[in-house]
Amino acid sequence: MKKAFEVDLSKYRAPSRAFFARDTLTVAKALLGAYVRHELPEGTAGGMIIETEAYIYTEPGCHAFRGETKRNRAMFGPPGHAYTYFTYGNHWMFNIVTEREGLGCAVLVRSIEPREGLDLMRPRRPKAKRDIDLTNGPGKLAAALGIGREEYGLDLLNSRLRILVPSAAFRRRLVDRYGGIVRTTRIGLGDIDRGADLPYRFYLADHPCVSVSARKR
Repeated sequence: MKKAFEVDLSKYRAPSRAFFARDTLTVAKALLGAYVRHELPEGTAGGMIIETEAYIYTEPGCHAFRGETKRNRAMFGPPGHAYTYFTYGNHWMFNIVTEREGLGCAVLVRSIEPREGLDLMRPRRPKAKRDIDLTNGPGKLAAALGIGREEYGLDLLNSRLRILVPSAAFRRRLVDRYGGIVRTTRIGLGDIDRGADLPYRFYLADHPCVSVSARKR
């Protein structure tokens, strides 16, 4: 495994609302290399985003496809807010609302590289045998970061759950270090009728924390 790229948070800043208001596929790709931090009374946990999936209201894999409900209401709110949901009876998922208010689009954060608060993450993820296994999947990272029901609808620009983005030059170095960006189909949608054939997943090609690489599918 390659030596980890040094993440210098002095190279990161809070994005503008406009960063999230763009086309969902653009945001899903742009979030690679961004940093997510969750500040709780017991401490802060965070890491670098290395894998995402886009969900657009016009396609059946998206929760907003059939319109607004109590569960997905946050997706129809302002961009740059958190949309969390519970799935498979035991996992929370962390999504970031995109595009303009009222549409129902979001990016699922599928994997991060754990960087901060690993001492908090390990008890939350007792089955993880290695540190890279703490957050290499959407349910895993939500558990490791302590993201769940209480984070639903939080503003990711000015709440305890935040997204930071790197400078353009630093991001170019980071993407090059991990072999560029792969664009491929999403995970777990089952069949083409649900959009399983759409190339809406993005990840850093050679990063060890990718949940499932295209080569292994």
